[in-house]
Amino acid sequence: MTDSIADRAAAVPNRPRRRKQRPRRALIILAVCVGLVVVVGAAAGWVGSRVLTAKAELEQAQVLVGTLKSQATAMDFVGLGATSTKLSAATSKAVDQTQDPIWRAAEIIPIAGPNLSAVRQLAEAVDVVAQEAVAPVAEVASGLSAASLKPVDGKINLTPILELNSALATASAALDSAAESVAAIELDGTVAQVDAAGTQFGTLLDGAATTVGDVRSIASVVPDMLGASGPRTYILIFQNLAESTALGGTAAALTEVTVDNGQISIARQASSQTFPWRDGEPVIAEDPTLAALYSPLIYTRLNLATSRPDFPTAAQITQAFWQQDLGGTVDGVISIDPAALAHMLGATGPVAMSTGDVLTKDNAVALLLNEIYFRYQGKNGPDQTDAFFAEAAMTMFNAVTNSQGEPLDMLNAVSQGVNEHRIMAWSAHPEEQKILEGTPIAGILPASNEAETTTGVFFRDTSTSKMDFYLETGATLSTDVCTAATPTFTTKVDLHSTLTEELAEKLPSYVATEYWGADQFRTEVYVYGPPGTSFVSADVAEGADLLATTDDLGRPVAKFNVMLTPGQTSQVTATFAGPAGTYGAPALRTTPMLNPTTVAVDAPGCK
Repeated sequence: MTDSIADRAAAVPNRPRRRKQRPRRALIILAVCVGLVVVVGAAAGWVGSRVLTAKAELEQAQVLVGTLKSQATAMDFVGLGATSTKLSAATSKAVDQTQDPIWRAAEIIPIAGPNLSAVRQLAEAVDVVAQEAVAPVAEVASGLSAASLKPVDGKINLTPILELNSALATASAALDSAAESVAAIELDGTVAQVDAAGTQFGTLLDGAATTVGDVRSIASVVPDMLGASGPRTYILIFQNLAESTALGGTAAALTEVTVDNGQISIARQASSQTFPWRDGEPVIAEDPTLAALYSPLIYTRLNLATSRPDFPTAAQITQAFWQQDLGGTVDGVISIDPAALAHMLGATGPVAMSTGDVLTKDNAVALLLNEIYFRYQGKNGPDQTDAFFAEAAMTMFNAVTNSQGEPLDMLNAVSQGVNEHRIMAWSAHPEEQKILEGTPIAGILPASNEAETTTGVFFRDTSTSKMDFYLETGATLSTDVCTAATPTFTTKVDLHSTLTEELAEKLPSYVATEYWGADQFRTEVYVYGPPGTSFVSADVAEGADLLATTDDLGRPVAKFNVMLTPGQTSQVTATFAGPAGTYGAPALRTTPMLNPTTVAVDAPGCK
């Protein structure tokens, strides 16, 4: 009889049961695992390859951005277009690497995933900058040439400016968008290289977005300022640095400039003598504090309009004088001094005058501010020098507006003049003035300490002379703003007369002082503390006095009087203290003097 299955099992009680399915299942699981390892390994290799390619393209993009900056500085417009095309290709290829499905799937893998995600988003942001910010501007620029930017017969071609405005609007929007995207990238958990790259790129984008936004704002008002929407009239002030004021020098000569659809021409010319004194009848509403600080003459004599270190004040006084005494509507005021003209002469080259004089970058300052007074003396001297200044202004105007000089050289010369606060501009149109106020050309002291903590030192001749040709000045700011919770700001100002006794005897009466001849001359020194600080103390050397302390332009001010004889040196010192708060890097701004002031800032602990 055949045994049952149960009987056979009972007869062998210690024999284990066979589990046929488990080995098979294990093999299947093993096979799957091996397969996954192979797939993941292949995917890792694939993604790794694409990471390396993306990295290489982004590094190439970085090199190309450097090339773009160099080409823009050199006005290599054709090169800009070609480099922009290469940049777009590089960033596009970098983005293509990160759009692969395997890459996107790998972004969910712990550790590696956050890094891949961040790299992809960074690449996308870089591509937006290349395609939507750089490319539109480069496209416009590539159609330009240095010659196309030159005025022709006194006319500026507005078409490139209008096209650039449109491109800048697109670029500004793209940079803002890219900056927002990068700010939203999650960098926590990424490796140091990715974290650093994201942080650095975000900072660069924020700066670029701000800069391009500012440029766009300025460019947007340029067409109207150049008469695109109707004629404009501007008054050009020629400041005489031989008779210093806070902004540079007295308003010696003035020229009316008209602009209509880019066509620039000179209309009327005048000098400070053209405008009668208005003692007792201020040309604009008088600010009692300002009148006390600089005397009421700032409102009654045009040549003293530049006494305060605030160009809008000078411009509004000048506008009022011109409109009331000569008539017409003044849309804006521009100021320039002989040192800035000398920079521009470096771009135009020498220019000849009907007098036989040849103005050059090397002789313009001395000729216009000193030698001319030795040439034209006597009763008619002031009229003759005014006529000389007027022709010099006309000669320079013709050189600049008739394509004499290379655009890049002229741009650099004008930029130097603006950065030295020797060229300033004000618009009577509020929307334009608001934009100018954020730029160095506005001639305005910072109203806060956010960007930088600025102390000011300004000079004003009160001798009725042209003696500042012989004045040397220096200013040193010492501050613990970067190390102390409640900082102090001490400024020492040195004044030295280079005039010799021998030369003093030969000075024309128009150069020597009205009151003391060449025996001595008087200079007022105004030290403006940073916003929010308070005056603490003052010290003076021989020949100097502290005249007053007050507030102006939201700052404390110490006003000194300094008398110098030939060869004498004197010094004044003012100290201000600030409360606890946030302060930007310390800076010292001074009057753009005929002989530039030697400036030093001693600020331990500051970068």
